[in-house]
Amino acid sequence: MEKSGHNDYQEQLKSTVQEMYPKYAQRKLLKDLELLKVVNLKKNRPSTDENILDLSTVEEQEQLTTGLLRKREVTRHIEKEEFLKSYKYAALFNVSNIEEDTFIQLQEAGKIHNFFSKDYSHDVIYDGITYKDIKPTKYSMGNVIILKFSKLLTGYIPGTGVKKQIKYPILAVYLKHLGILEVRLDQVRTYFQEDEFFYDKQITFVLKWFKENIDCDIENINLPPIIEYIGKKDQDEVNVHAQAMSLKSGGKAVLETGLNENYILPLLGELKELIKSNEELFEESPEIKMLLDKFISETESTADLPWISLIWKGKNKTKGNIVKFKHNYMNQGYTLLQYYGLQTDMEKMDNVTEYIINNKNEIDSLESAESGETGEILIDNPAL
Repeated sequence: MEKSGHNDYQEQLKSTVQEMYPKYAQRKLLKDLELLKVVNLKKNRPSTDENILDLSTVEEQEQLTTGLLRKREVTRHIEKEEFLKSYKYAALFNVSNIEEDTFIQLQEAGKIHNFFSKDYSHDVIYDGITYKDIKPTKYSMGNVIILKFSKLLTGYIPGTGVKKQIKYPILAVYLKHLGILEVRLDQVRTYFQEDEFFYDKQITFVLKWFKENIDCDIENINLPPIIEYIGKKDQDEVNVHAQAMSLKSGGKAVLETGLNENYILPLLGELKELIKSNEELFEESPEIKMLLDKFISETESTADLPWISLIWKGKNKTKGNIVKFKHNYMNQGYTLLQYYGLQTDMEKMDNVTEYIINNKNEIDSLESAESGETGEILIDNPAL
């Protein structure tokens, strides 16, 4: 693998901004840079400070790419944003036996870069073919250690055959307080993907790097029962938003809550609400209620649920955080989380992860209490 020279790196980053950053994300970066007094965007108030890059006369769609080619601080801000922004996809894993000194040792051995070190120049991009001497960049804050792997993706635009190269960041987020390793990555155009296993390959690579270099234990988390527990939980913060069902009869359906304010799934969910709101009528016809309860129970227990989406509600429905859970992704045993909505900061992903793990711990506590009462030992489902 050849390291990218500084000029090559800048060009690849420029192409990345053009290909991967929507207009609203570019505007946010520019606004942040203006607040930091790195650039000036105001045409009617040109800056007299020679340390501030004047972009007021540059076309809006070219301001960010022009800035990163002219000023190092713009590039560094984008590199920092790659650590702190939200991503489209994520996968959670249990991790144990991590010695934090290992990160320091790897840094001293030149195998990882520290984003805050004096000798840091820019991220090292690897070509995706030769993995030898890959050097991720480390960013630490509080209970979180993040390693950024910068992969070079090459693609050819369909129809024109024009070659494109972009820098594709993949984050390995170690949440020390939760004992979780989370891999985060973004959606990429199909002409940058070698096959349908593209996202799984990136996740698998990061896990392999961690096992080889950090010498830790990594296990899949059995998420289906945790997500099911959250979906059925009597609380107002999170609700089921949609669910795919493959029925025993061979039929398939995708159930969505639509616009109802109570986030009730159609058919089964509405049937449950119908029974609940007409308890007095069903008391007069217990046989009918029993048949309906049996139908609901059997349908839910025998149906295959390939995916489900939950919504973390905001102040109003349009601002809710929707996450789709694809269980046993590509038959690899783990669950892929897919985030919907605009690209924001990492906080929304952190909140979802913490909520899931807290509920996992809640289930573990309930099962431990149950086993203590009965005298039996309940063995939790092994990691898939």
